[in-house]
Amino acid sequence: MRISSQTFFTRNTTSMMEQQASLSEKNLHLSSTKRVMNGSDDPVAIATIQRLKQDLSIGEQYISNGETAQSSNELSDTALSQSTYILQRVRELMVSGSNGSLNESDRNAVAIELESLRDELMGVANTKDGNNQFIYAGYEVDTQPFQKNEFGEVEYHGDSGEKAYRIGSGVLVQANDAGSKIFMEVAEGNGTFISELGANNTGGGVISAGNIIDENAARDFLDQDYTIAINDTDDGPEYSVYGLKETAVSGNANINISGVDLNGAGIDSVNPAINGPVAINFIETGTDTNQFYIQVNGQTSSSVYDGDNSDTQTLTINGIAIDVNGQPKDGDSFEFAQFVAPTPYEEDQAISFNGIKTQLKGEVEDGDAFTLRQSEEKDIFATIQSAIDALRIPGNDDKTLAQMNTAFNMSLLQIDGALDNVTSTQSAVGARLRTIDNQYESTLDFNLIVQRTLSNLEDLDMAAAISEYQQQYSMLEVSQQTFVQLQNLSLFKLI
Repeated sequence: MRISSQTFFTRNTTSMMEQQASLSEKNLHLSSTKRVMNGSDDPVAIATIQRLKQDLSIGEQYISNGETAQSSNELSDTALSQSTYILQRVRELMVSGSNGSLNESDRNAVAIELESLRDELMGVANTKDGNNQFIYAGYEVDTQPFQKNEFGEVEYHGDSGEKAYRIGSGVLVQANDAGSKIFMEVAEGNGTFISELGANNTGGGVISAGNIIDENAARDFLDQDYTIAINDTDDGPEYSVYGLKETAVSGNANINISGVDLNGAGIDSVNPAINGPVAINFIETGTDTNQFYIQVNGQTSSSVYDGDNSDTQTLTINGIAIDVNGQPKDGDSFEFAQFVAPTPYEEDQAISFNGIKTQLKGEVEDGDAFTLRQSEEKDIFATIQSAIDALRIPGNDDKTLAQMNTAFNMSLLQIDGALDNVTSTQSAVGARLRTIDNQYESTLDFNLIVQRTLSNLEDLDMAAAISEYQQQYSMLEVSQQTFVQLQNLSLFKLI
């Protein structure tokens, strides 16, 4: 068969180009150190490789999320440690400030330091992270969460949002805590009752916190506020215990029995010891929707409660003194009952009723009243301010010391509650950090296994690949030299 020079040239050129392409591909594999770069390199392995790369990418994202969550929690842990130190110092000052030997100047010095600590705590509560975002603002990270209003009260401007990051398959870890939960939602008193003195007390008596000693007996009576009223008799002071609870209330008025004068004119008509539980009702005057009479067992007050006046107002009906503030509605009704009949008062005597126990100490006077009010929530800044206000009550008489000590006792309980809030949150932060560390190690181990498997499927055997490359390169050189030599086999060379 006759082969033309053109055919010979074309075939050899094509062969050398194919060898060069193959050599170039081997060079790419060598430079990338990868055996499989395209689906055509290993159609079976490529699907597994892509899945493993996706798993590796997810694992790396878990690690990145964990680092972000760890940074946030570590910053919070530091802020909570600072808060604990501040609150412990506040507690120390409150204990020292309650010392009856301090004069007004000494108490004012303690109050000044408490003001400084309150502001310092507010600064900690407004801590920012490295992105200039507030860590205790919930989702409102660009809004300063704790701000003072025009009355000097601290308000929370964040929300209750809590961010979470996925740091592993099925593992979410919280990265922040809402500041409202830590600093604002602190139970008053001991969490069940808060003890208060009547505003018109003249004696030096103080009341301890109300504690539950029989949960079964107390279960149906924890929805009430209690008043311990003092009355003088020929045989000495006696105390009586009364309870007050809501029966039908749609308004926002707060009422408190601030005195029960068993010697008062007309007391028999409103005394629950004689009439059984009696109703206390708000009745609109008819001339103004914010003006109300108060009725006790059908007996109407001579004075009017002014709902437009934000101050606490006292109305007296036949010996029953009622403190009122807030905005009531027409028809709001409360029930007033006696639980302990007049009993001779003895200092330091325990007073028990409805599964509840408290104690009165100090000299009491006729008309004094002591209240066990249902505990609500109070922010820690207001608690410190209450202690500051107590320290600045003028005077050193028994009445002043009683007011100050009672305020201190309740504030101390709330400081302990705030410390519990902070330490429990810090414990939760510590648990999160431990979870992040454990998951980080687990993810690293998983990624290592994936990388090893991926390497077995994808990586190039460098020794074999270099050998093949050299062999291919040698074959190309031989082909090129042969082609050159064959090109010289032409009759034209002999002319």
